[in-house]
Amino acid sequence: MHILVTGKQGYVGTQFENWMAKHHFEEQVDLQSVRPQNVEMIDFTNYDIVLHAAALVHRKETAESANDYQRINVELTEKLAEKAKAAGVKQFVFLSTVAVYGEEGRFEEKKIAVSQEPRPVSQYGMSKYIAERRLKQLETADFHVAIIRPPMIYGPDCPGNYARLAKLARKVPFFPTIEGERSMLFIDNLSAFLYEVMVGNLRGIYVPQNRELVNTTQLVMLIAAANGKKIKTSKFVGIFFQKTLQNIPIFRKMFGNLVFEAGNQVLHEMIDLQASIIRTEKNAS
Repeated sequence: MHILVTGKQGYVGTQFENWMAKHHFEEQVDLQSVRPQNVEMIDFTNYDIVLHAAALVHRKETAESANDYQRINVELTEKLAEKAKAAGVKQFVFLSTVAVYGEEGRFEEKKIAVSQEPRPVSQYGMSKYIAERRLKQLETADFHVAIIRPPMIYGPDCPGNYARLAKLARKVPFFPTIEGERSMLFIDNLSAFLYEVMVGNLRGIYVPQNRELVNTTQLVMLIAAANGKKIKTSKFVGIFFQKTLQNIPIFRKMFGNLVFEAGNQVLHEMIDLQASIIRTEKNAS
């Protein structure tokens, strides 16, 4: 396979390239930076597959950012897919997000079905969902579209929420016990999943995740243990926090249930949670 991966500075794209070089070096992977102004310069004719991992994320939501999300996450994605299709590319793999579902954590038990109707509440989630719909309109029997909606991704040197939580876990001696579960995805498991999607020339919507669910308290303890530290936990403080803070969005996002149903996985072997945290924390500072 000859694979074009967008997002030369992005975490998923660079990690996928590294994983492929280690596990499937016989396949050719090219990492490409994409901007609206340079799409016309990309020659897609030699590629079998495009993995579109580049995106605009974590932008403060304003009227201006809404235009940026539309321009980068929607229009650029559609333009890339149109050019890839016209050049004879067989498969377009789109890295979307679980943010399309509009779920940010809750304290009652509920699993989110892959087939649940998306109701994005953020500009980022909305832009990804619009891009998904436009890609599906381009799909044909000869041009397969695979849409990947991963939950929180983590791994060595990852940015985002995991990195902030890990920094906290390495320092604090104490943490509240709160039982909310969530789906997460180790970067190597995502890379392996993407490879199987490509090998099978699959199409459709996928929400890959680790086999094991985790709650934030457990995750903090695993991170601390991987760094040779111990953290004391308190159920009493956890109950107090949950009663007083459960209506605050950032608290629900951090501690609430955000679990996706399994059922459309193609991976048979995955790195388990504890091993993945050890790998992630191995070179952390």
